[in-house]
Order: sequence, then C-alpha cells, then structure tokens
Amino acid sequence: MQRSALILAGGKGTRLGEREKALLTCHGITLLDKTIEVLNSVVDEVIVSVRDHKQQAAFSKYVRDVRLLCDVHQGKGPLGGMLEGMREASGEYVFVVACDMPFIRYDVIDFLFNEAVGHDAAIPVWNNGRKEPLHSVYNKERFVPAIEKSIKQDEYRVMAAVSQLHDIRFITMERIQFIDEELVSFTNINTAADLEQIIQRGANDYG
Repeated sequence: MQRSALILAGGKGTRLGEREKALLTCHGITLLDKTIEVLNSVVDEVIVSVRDHKQQAAFSKYVRDVRLLCDVHQGKGPLGGMLEGMREASGEYVFVVACDMPFIRYDVIDFLFNEAVGHDAAIPVWNNGRKEPLHSVYNKERFVPAIEKSIKQDEYRVMAAVSQLHDIRFITMERIQFIDEELVSFTNINTAADLEQIIQRGANDYG
C-alpha cells in the first residue's frame, strides 16, 4: 500500500508576529525539515501545502524532493490545503499533519496507517473527546468529496469535513501511549513562548 503525507504549512503565524512557523528552528533544524525527515522514514511521498506562490518560493530554498502545492481555495484555512494535497497525493491513505508539531514519531504514524486500512480515517482522540484531525490518516477517495462538500457549503472547519465520514477509527490516547508514553507527538507550537519552553526543557530529544 502506497502511503502519502501532507504537511499543512500555509498558516500565517499571527501569534508569532507573522513569522513562518515551519521555518522556525529548534536546535539548528527547521520545524519543516524535522517533520519531513520523520515522514520520509514512513511514507512514500511528502507533500507540503502552502498558501500562495510567495510562500512557495520562500520554502523552496529550504526543502528538496518534496512537492510544494499552493492553495487554490484561498482563505479557507487548513481545509483548503487539505483539498489540494489530497487531490495530488499518490497514496490511497494520507497522513495529514500541521507544521507546528515538531515531535511527531514514525512509529505512531505507522500505527495510524495500519489502523486506517479498510476505514475512512484513523483519528486520535483525547479522554475529553477532543480530536486531533491534523495528526491523522485519511482514505483519500473518501475524504476528498467530504472536503469539497464542506467548502461548497462554506464550512471551513476541518471537523465539518471529518463529520461526513462514516467509518472512522477513533484511536484513544491510551493506545498511542503504548508507543509514545508521554504523547510528545501532539506537542504543538503556537507562540514564541511555546518554542522557547520546548527548547529549554529539551523536548527535541523526543521522537
């Protein structure tokens, strides 16, 4: 089974003073490079979704051997990037991840791919019911029509598209903890303070 991965990097980083999240560095490596490095060990292709041609040109200086796709549907948030990436993906199943999750793990991703086989998606879920749709594996054939329908209806929340899927494997965090005991895979960076805190505690040693 061919596997694809889609990194969503089109956000404007408003809480980071308009800095590109994906190009932030943690111990000498950009978040984007670190994510690509992990993904290359578990998928057959990596696609990076960017918001426009300006961002595409900026990122092309940093990455090699990955496709950089611009959003056709501008201003639609992650869903716009997911649509283009899913359409272009070669794999039957696609792992979708936000660019601000620097400690993703290949073994967790591999687990999610295996759980998704034969289903519409495999989505991690916390004990309080909160889901992680931007750290999940989707069946391309099933998910693309759901995204298209959501955008057509002006519903741009990722969960609006996810809710249209009928056969989702919701993966509890307890199961993922057998692989990633401290659940560092789901650490994300929204602010400069988040990044500094992660560097100070040495979280880059995980994953």
